[in-house]
Amino acid sequence: MIYKFFPKRYRESIREKLLLAGMTTNADSYINKSFLASLLIAAGLAVFIRVYALFIFIGIFLAVFLLSNAYLTLAVDKRKNFVENVLPDALELMAANMRAGFIPSKALLLSARSEFGPLAEAIKKSGKEIMTGKSLSEGLNEIPKYIKSDVLQRTINLINEGSKSGGQLVSLLEENAIDIRRKQAIKKEIQANIVMYGIFIVFAGVIGAPVLYALSLYLINTLTSLGSSQIVSSEVMSRGVPLFKGGGAHVSSEFLFAFSLASIIITTFFSGLIIGLIETGKEKGGIKYVPVFMIIALLVFFGANFVVGSMFSNFVIK
Repeated sequence: MIYKFFPKRYRESIREKLLLAGMTTNADSYINKSFLASLLIAAGLAVFIRVYALFIFIGIFLAVFLLSNAYLTLAVDKRKNFVENVLPDALELMAANMRAGFIPSKALLLSARSEFGPLAEAIKKSGKEIMTGKSLSEGLNEIPKYIKSDVLQRTINLINEGSKSGGQLVSLLEENAIDIRRKQAIKKEIQANIVMYGIFIVFAGVIGAPVLYALSLYLINTLTSLGSSQIVSSEVMSRGVPLFKGGGAHVSSEFLFAFSLASIIITTFFSGLIIGLIETGKEKGGIKYVPVFMIIALLVFFGANFVVGSMFSNFVIK
């Protein structure tokens, strides 16, 4: 089993992410499938591209395997974002149940509605712990074990402190719900104000850079063919025009092609991370954009390379 060759810390990390993402897949099965899929995709693309096949194989294998692991991070974040969006409604519902005369543990269980999704499931599991004899505080502390969210953890701590001190728990829940909504509104307003930065980054990394690489590749190939041909007059050569001056390092078109692909992949990777940083405040929020940016940028590169070659093919002196 491939699973056993990975470090124990990595296996525990995958197991924890699967739990937080709400997936029922085993960690060993997920790692084995990710490794085999990465191996097959890398081998297929390396055979198809053929240029620097070994480096292409290693690069694509690592990229696909890392993206398969990043998928878990995205699943955990997606679950967290959903819970944080419905958390104010759950808090207000719990406060309403307490105003109706229910004790905190009963009010908590009644607030576990199906529309709250993962939060409702976590609340039901917490309610089972309370019904088996655990205190309200111990039962509530079970909820963050299934959902990784700082907002949820802070809310649970506030409820526990309020219940222990005998304070106005209903008012605390309602004010906390209002505070969460206020922060979400501010976050959306900030994202709207910086959307132009994201558009510029996407255009530069996904469209502008591939087109420039395609033009550069065609220009260098053309100059190389002109420099190696016999059409340049001796008068031009004798004047020492730098463009046609012989000697110097010779770079193959295959190397330039591979360099362009590597540069595009690196550029789109960091473009996706920057977009995630702008939108969510964390780089990992942009992992979901990385594959899309890479595919679009590579299609633009190959398309621009084909168009430029077709437009200027009649001007190239054979």
